[in-house]
Amino acid sequence: MKEAVIAIDIGGTSMKGAVIEENGNILYKDNFDVNPSHTTEEHKNVITEFVEKLKSNMPNDYKAVGLGIDCPGVMNRETLHMGGAENIPGLKGLKFSDIGDKFNLPTRTANDASMAALGEAKYGSGKEKAYQSVMFITLGTGVGGGFVLNGQLFTGSLGGAGEIGHVFVVPDGDKCNCGSSGCIERYASATGFIAMAKQKIHKGVIPTTLTYEELDKGKAKALFDAAKKGDELAKETIDECSYYLGMSIAQALNMLDLDLVLIGGGLCKDFDMMIEHINKGVRNYGLRMMVNNVEIKPASLGNDAGVLGCAALFFRNN
Repeated sequence: MKEAVIAIDIGGTSMKGAVIEENGNILYKDNFDVNPSHTTEEHKNVITEFVEKLKSNMPNDYKAVGLGIDCPGVMNRETLHMGGAENIPGLKGLKFSDIGDKFNLPTRTANDASMAALGEAKYGSGKEKAYQSVMFITLGTGVGGGFVLNGQLFTGSLGGAGEIGHVFVVPDGDKCNCGSSGCIERYASATGFIAMAKQKIHKGVIPTTLTYEELDKGKAKALFDAAKKGDELAKETIDECSYYLGMSIAQALNMLDLDLVLIGGGLCKDFDMMIEHINKGVRNYGLRMMVNNVEIKPASLGNDAGVLGCAALFFRNN
C-alpha cells in the first residue's frame, strides 16, 4: 500500500487537517473548529475526533504512517511547554503522542512557524534547489519564523527557535509585548506597519491622504493600497519597515550562513513592494560573503505550509 501522513495545523480558532502523500500531494483536506476556552481534555477529544475523520477519508489504497501536529507556542517532541500558546491555554501540557497512540501512529510535533518552514523548504519555494539552510519568516499580526539547517528542522533545546520577531533592530525603539523595546515585530508586522504610519501622520511632515480611521478600518491593506496610488507617507512607511526587516535578516545571515530566506504570512502578497528595501537592510548589515550567497523569495504554499511541514517530518529523508 502507498503511504500517507495525517497532518494537523492548529490555529487560534480553527485547525486545518490533511492527508498527504510523500510527494506533497494532498489527498484530502478539511477544517475543524477550535474553542480557545476548552480544557486540555476537551482539546484532546476534539483533535482525536478530527484525526478519526481524516483517517476515515484516506483513500483505500493508502495507509497512515504517522501523525504530524503543529501549534502556536513553544513545543517539544511530545507536549507544549508552559510558556507558549497563550491564546489557547488549554493546549498547555497536552501530550499529543497520546492521540497518536490511539491510532497506533508515531507522532511528531513542532511550532507552527517551524512546520511551515519545513513545508516550504521541501514542497514550496525551496524545493527547486537543494537548499541546506533555510529561514522562513511569517509576517502577520506578529512576526514569527522557523529554520531548516543542514536539511533538518531546527527547533532548539526547548523547541522555541525561530522567534525572529524579537530580534533587536531599533535603539530606544517602540515597546514590544515581550517586555523589550525595538524588536522587529514592532516594525515589520502588520500592526507594526500601521503603528509606524500613524506616528508619521501625527508628526504631519509628509503629505498623505491616509487617516487614522482608514488605517484602523483597512489595516495594512489600506497602507499598501495607498502606496500603490503614490501616497508618499505610505511608501516611506513601507520602505522604512522593510529596511528594518532586512536588518533582522542580516543578523540571522551573519550567524547561520543561510542560503535561502522565505517570507510568508498575510503581508507576503505585497512582497514586491518590500523587497528593494529588505535587500538594502540586508546589504548594509550583512557580511558580504553571506549576502552574496543568499536568495530572498516569497513563500508559495500559503495556508498549506504547516500541514505539508507535518508530512515532511516523516518523509524528509526520502
